[in-house]
Amino acid sequence: MTTRDPHPLNLLREEARHADPRAVQRDLNARPLPTLEPGEWSAGAEEALRDCIGMERKIQMEMRIGLEGHLDGLPLRRTAPLAGMTLPELLAEHAEGRRMLLRVLDRLLTVGETHDIRAWTMGEEVPPAVYILALRGRLARLDGYINEERVTP
Repeated sequence: MTTRDPHPLNLLREEARHADPRAVQRDLNARPLPTLEPGEWSAGAEEALRDCIGMERKIQMEMRIGLEGHLDGLPLRRTAPLAGMTLPELLAEHAEGRRMLLRVLDRLLTVGETHDIRAWTMGEEVPPAVYILALRGRLARLDGYINEERVTP
């Protein structure tokens, strides 16, 4: 008989029983954006930023799908294709996209306080308290990928 590790989503569900989603949100809002920190970038930075921005756009769609019917007052931010953007444009796009992502997250949490809504993560629909914990990990990984593109003196 073998012992299997619990599925990551089950770990998040357990953590959500004891976590304060608003505290997690405050932490995400307070976290500095790696794209706003001064410094030099490697040659692969543009491609890494395109990948990370694309993932963050997907994350926003997950939350917007969960908010169907509760999107009043939440604008849909028009985005430009990433392929032709220069590094400075990608840095600005990432910062603006992250601000919108956190705004959509706030709506998800607010609506989730009074309505039974769900968002997709790890192939399943989950309540906002579980979603935000998964999101925290995803954003930390994306920020790590961006930070790897920093040139150290």
